[in-house]
Amino acid sequence: MSIFAPKVPKGIRRLGHFLMRFGPVVVLPAIVLFLPTPEGLPQTGHRALALFAFTGAILAFEPVSLPIAALLVPLAAVGLGTANATEAFAPFSSPVVYLILAGLFLAEALRKHGLTRRLAIQTLLASGGRIDYLVLGMMLIAGLLSMWVINTAVAAMLIPVALTISRLPPTEEKQKKLLTLLGLGIAYGASVGGMGTIMGSAANAVASGLLADEQIWTFMSWMTYGFPSFLVIFPLTWWLLIKLVGVDGETIEMDEVRQRADELGSFTNEQVELLFMLGGAIFLWVMGGQLERALALPPTIFSASMVGIIAVAYLSVRNLLTWSDVEGISWGVFLIIGAGLSLGSVLQSSGTTVWLADLLVPVIEQAPYWLTLLVLVYASALLTNLLNNTTIAAVFVPILIAVARVQPDISAVQLVLPVTLATTFGYSLPSASGRMSLIAASGIVDRKSMLGYGLVVTLASSGVLAIFFYVLTRLGLV
Repeated sequence: MSIFAPKVPKGIRRLGHFLMRFGPVVVLPAIVLFLPTPEGLPQTGHRALALFAFTGAILAFEPVSLPIAALLVPLAAVGLGTANATEAFAPFSSPVVYLILAGLFLAEALRKHGLTRRLAIQTLLASGGRIDYLVLGMMLIAGLLSMWVINTAVAAMLIPVALTISRLPPTEEKQKKLLTLLGLGIAYGASVGGMGTIMGSAANAVASGLLADEQIWTFMSWMTYGFPSFLVIFPLTWWLLIKLVGVDGETIEMDEVRQRADELGSFTNEQVELLFMLGGAIFLWVMGGQLERALALPPTIFSASMVGIIAVAYLSVRNLLTWSDVEGISWGVFLIIGAGLSLGSVLQSSGTTVWLADLLVPVIEQAPYWLTLLVLVYASALLTNLLNNTTIAAVFVPILIAVARVQPDISAVQLVLPVTLATTFGYSLPSASGRMSLIAASGIVDRKSMLGYGLVVTLASSGVLAIFFYVLTRLGLV
């Protein structure tokens, strides 16, 4: 074989490897640039379309790690002449970025002081050993925590707990089944819980940041729609998972769990203090605006990002969290959010979103709202299984905001919220989200089962979400 096979020089092999990695990232924006400028679109807008193609390609194909790919977005914006360096990097300092930062710090504090493990053991005891109730409890922990801590971090905290719990059944077959239920339950629960607040996912942060540029938009504004969506989707997700995997009143022995609960003892002083601090932060996130007005405090002193940083400062002053504790957190998420906001800013300032909206408005005007909503939600949910959810928010949200701006019968919230929340339903592939990547990397579920279960839950959840927002719209609540 080696006699007849031509020897390829190392330089050519490296070039081929480079083209394989970066080909689509270079070719797609180049094609956009070489096409004639569309009628009605400024020259800057034409270049912004090329940036649009570049961002989608580099975040979807990931020729380099996702955080580095995100940093190349403002670089491309400057290189294409759609923004100067100050304008391109300004979105990276958006308040919503610091809100997510605070959420990751809080997640590390919960892990450090053993609160997640304690909550899991208490859930086991409360379930009475019934597997369906145990899965419900673990999903609820993941969901509620994901409202205040970015959902991938919650999944990372709880998966080791699931691995431990799964060893309780007596046979290997039952252990595998329980591990599948717990692993997928944690991933699904963390995803659905992330719908509830801005802090739940990077896509929420991007959408919220762009909405805040368009209208008065606060932490509570998101919760007004996100939390009810969670209440509707969460029980459906649990029920579907139990039915798909198959649980028929199965139980596990609780003696070992009770022993571990006894070993933990009562709550430590640090755990109690951390719970009170988190409760206070949640109160301020929800009621901060009213307190500012009632007490004549400086505006935004209790904005969501400020409350998050105040909470982190408290943890630091009380020595509940140190810099060494947070050095290993996933800092890349801030770059990904910043890239999404940067793209959205360029699309808006260049007039591209208005141009795209003008193309979409005739289609939306001819179709009933329920059909538009259904198509957008399903498109968002299915694309999330292929593309990073932040990319989808960065691409869709500016366009939908522009559509609402020129379509008086539709508000931005009616389009942006369901489309962004639908990015939650990336359940079918490991590449869909950090949660599913963790499940795959841990060997908890095989790819075929992940795809099968995930598609069913995605399709059902998307349909219910679309119906839910349609009902809200018909009732005049959104």
